[in-house]
Parts: sequence; C-alpha cells; structure tokens
Amino acid sequence: MKAASKPTTHIITLKDNSTAHYHLRGLLRHNDDIQRWTQFCASVFAYKPSPPPPEYFARHFYNDPRCDASLVRVLIHCPDTDNETQKTSGEIVSSVRIFRRTLSTGRSGGATVEAGGIGEVCTSPDHQRRGLSKILLKNAIDIMYTSCDGGGVTTGKESGGMSCSLLHANPEFRPVYNKVGGYKSVSSKWSLVHLELNKLIVNSTDDKWVTRQAIFPQDVSQLQPLHTEYSEKRLITIMRSTEYWTNYVSAELGDSLWVLEDDASIAAWLSIRKRGDRYQLREFGVDRNKPSTSNITEFALQRLLGVALQQIGEYLHVDSDKKISLLLPTFILSDMQQEKMNEVERNPEGVCSLFDTANIVEENDDGWMYVVFDRSEPNVLELTMRAEDPVPHLIWPTDSF
Repeated sequence: MKAASKPTTHIITLKDNSTAHYHLRGLLRHNDDIQRWTQFCASVFAYKPSPPPPEYFARHFYNDPRCDASLVRVLIHCPDTDNETQKTSGEIVSSVRIFRRTLSTGRSGGATVEAGGIGEVCTSPDHQRRGLSKILLKNAIDIMYTSCDGGGVTTGKESGGMSCSLLHANPEFRPVYNKVGGYKSVSSKWSLVHLELNKLIVNSTDDKWVTRQAIFPQDVSQLQPLHTEYSEKRLITIMRSTEYWTNYVSAELGDSLWVLEDDASIAAWLSIRKRGDRYQLREFGVDRNKPSTSNITEFALQRLLGVALQQIGEYLHVDSDKKISLLLPTFILSDMQQEKMNEVERNPEGVCSLFDTANIVEENDDGWMYVVFDRSEPNVLELTMRAEDPVPHLIWPTDSF
C-alpha cells in the first residue's frame, strides 16, 4: 500500500475568533506514542458505565496481525506554532483508526474484498465541536481511496489496497458519516428470543459429547476452517486467518469461548456476553457436515449456552422456571427451523423447541455502513441489498471495532 498521507497542519477558527492549531499525522512506530494514544482513547471513553481501560485499545492494536501505526490518524494540539517538538510529543486530542480487513462475499462465488474499517473515533471533550473527527475521517477516506491506486482500482491484497470502507455507527451519527464520507447503511438480521434455563444442559450423561473451554492455539487448526465453512462461505463477514484466530480472537474472547466436541473433533463453538438485561451471541458456529446428529444447531446451543451462562453466574437447575432473553443472528433460527423439519420427517415425536417461537422479536442492526471505492470489485452494498438472492450481512461481535 502507498504510504499514509503526509502530516498536515490545520487551523480552526473558534467562536471568539481566536485560532487553534492542530498537526495531523499517523502514530509513530514506537511504544511511547502508541501508549499515549491508548491512554488518550481511554480518557475520552471514561464516561461509559464500564469504561475500557488503556489495555483494551493496546490489545486491539498489538494483537491485530495487520496493525499499522501509520493508519492510526491523530490530531496533535499545537498552541505554540513555532515549536516543532509539539508535533511529535504534544497532546493527542482526536483519533481515527483504519483497521485493515478482508471481507467474504458469502455464496456469491468465493470472491473476497479488501476493506478498511473505521473505529476508535474519539475527540477530547475540550476540543469537541471543532470538526476534528471530520478532518480525520476525510483523511482516512483519502488514504483508503488512494490505496486503490488513486482511481478506484484496487492494487491488490499484497499491496494493501482497500476497495471499500466499513464502520458501525449509532443512529444519531449515521447522517454525519453519510454526509462526510458517503457511507450507506446495510441491515444485519438479528432476533431476540426467550428461553427457559431448565431446557439447557450442563452435565450430560452422554460420554460421547464433551463441552470445554477453547484452548489456544491448539484449537485454531479446527476452528479456522470450520468458521470459513459456517460463516465466510454463507455471509458477508470478516475473514479470519490462522494468525488472526491465534492472536486477535483468542485475546478478544479469552476463556469465554466454549467448544462442543465429539471424539476430540470440534462440532460447535460459542461465546456470549451480557448486554443490559439480556445476553448476546458474540460468537457461534457448528460443523454442519457432522453426520452424528441432524439437529446440530439446537443440540449445540442447548449444551454450550448451558456452560456459558453458568460461567457468567446464572443458576441452572431442572426445577428452575427462570427465563432469559438472547439476541442472536436470525439465520441461526432459519437453520434450526430447517433442521427441525428434517428431524420431524425422521422422528415426529422427538423434537422439542429450545426457544419460545411464539414470541420472537426482530431486532435488526442497521448500524454497519459502507462506502465503495473500487467498482470493479464485488460491491458489498449491491450484494446485500439486491432484490434477488441477497447475501446476508453479519459482522460477528468478536470482530467489531
């Protein structure tokens, strides 16, 4: 990829007609600059109920196999315009990071798309409402567009060319991203379901199936190809290399990733997270080619949700009448329905529903937004929005930025 754009100076006129000077640059490739940036990001998000510490941003950076310090774009406050040292060691007051990712295109022929994700967008409260994030976003878009050889033609994965960009935005910010960068929303289908805890299985008497926590890096050799088959070949989603699984996914999920195995062969995997008064499926997949059980999705959810919820602190007992709410990708319900239809044909008396199917609520996520630079590459917006056979879009929470 071509080098990130050169440092520039921006002068902002304030309401009192005074001026503020800012130096735009990428992070320097040494730990001191990266550490200052992680501390800055943590300070801006300190208002959150569970604020992310500096280590959170450091983990996102250092464990990313494709991290590039120059793609972390920052604005440095330079009150003394004659002091060149400030441009290097001055106060970081605004940040935008470009995450280099590869997207699958699902069942559209196996093509992949190089993308630049936008994340860790933040500005110091003392410098907000001055258009600093807009300056950085435009700079990031220019870098990504230029990676397409300056004319909308991707120069290839090896050179780092990015043919589109994606980000996730709350509703109030979506018009801003559309106006500044031309980003358009796509819909990711999610559903809220309810289930009784007494339907879950924690300690099975069936010795054939074992639930355990994932072991990194040993399990990666199985998880990586299984995820490719389950998600990447069916959805528009972020592709995961072996290195990405080993470094990034392992650090993001930690001991929250559970696997279900049959004779030492992984058949399914799952991670959940608490979101207010509900849970969200953060990560999931099954080996759909597993011949030993026809209703593999429900079978796996019964067992993996049981151990995952128990780990978080839910009390699971056969006599419990407690219900929980779970947000999960809608296509999983479709898989369960298809598997159930197949099972009914073979065993009409042996099928029971894990979820309360009469009270499923659609809660789609329209926050993921895209802008396309290279029209010669598969167009994510067109693939997911086309009237005939649209490709489902899903960025697993594990991969969010």
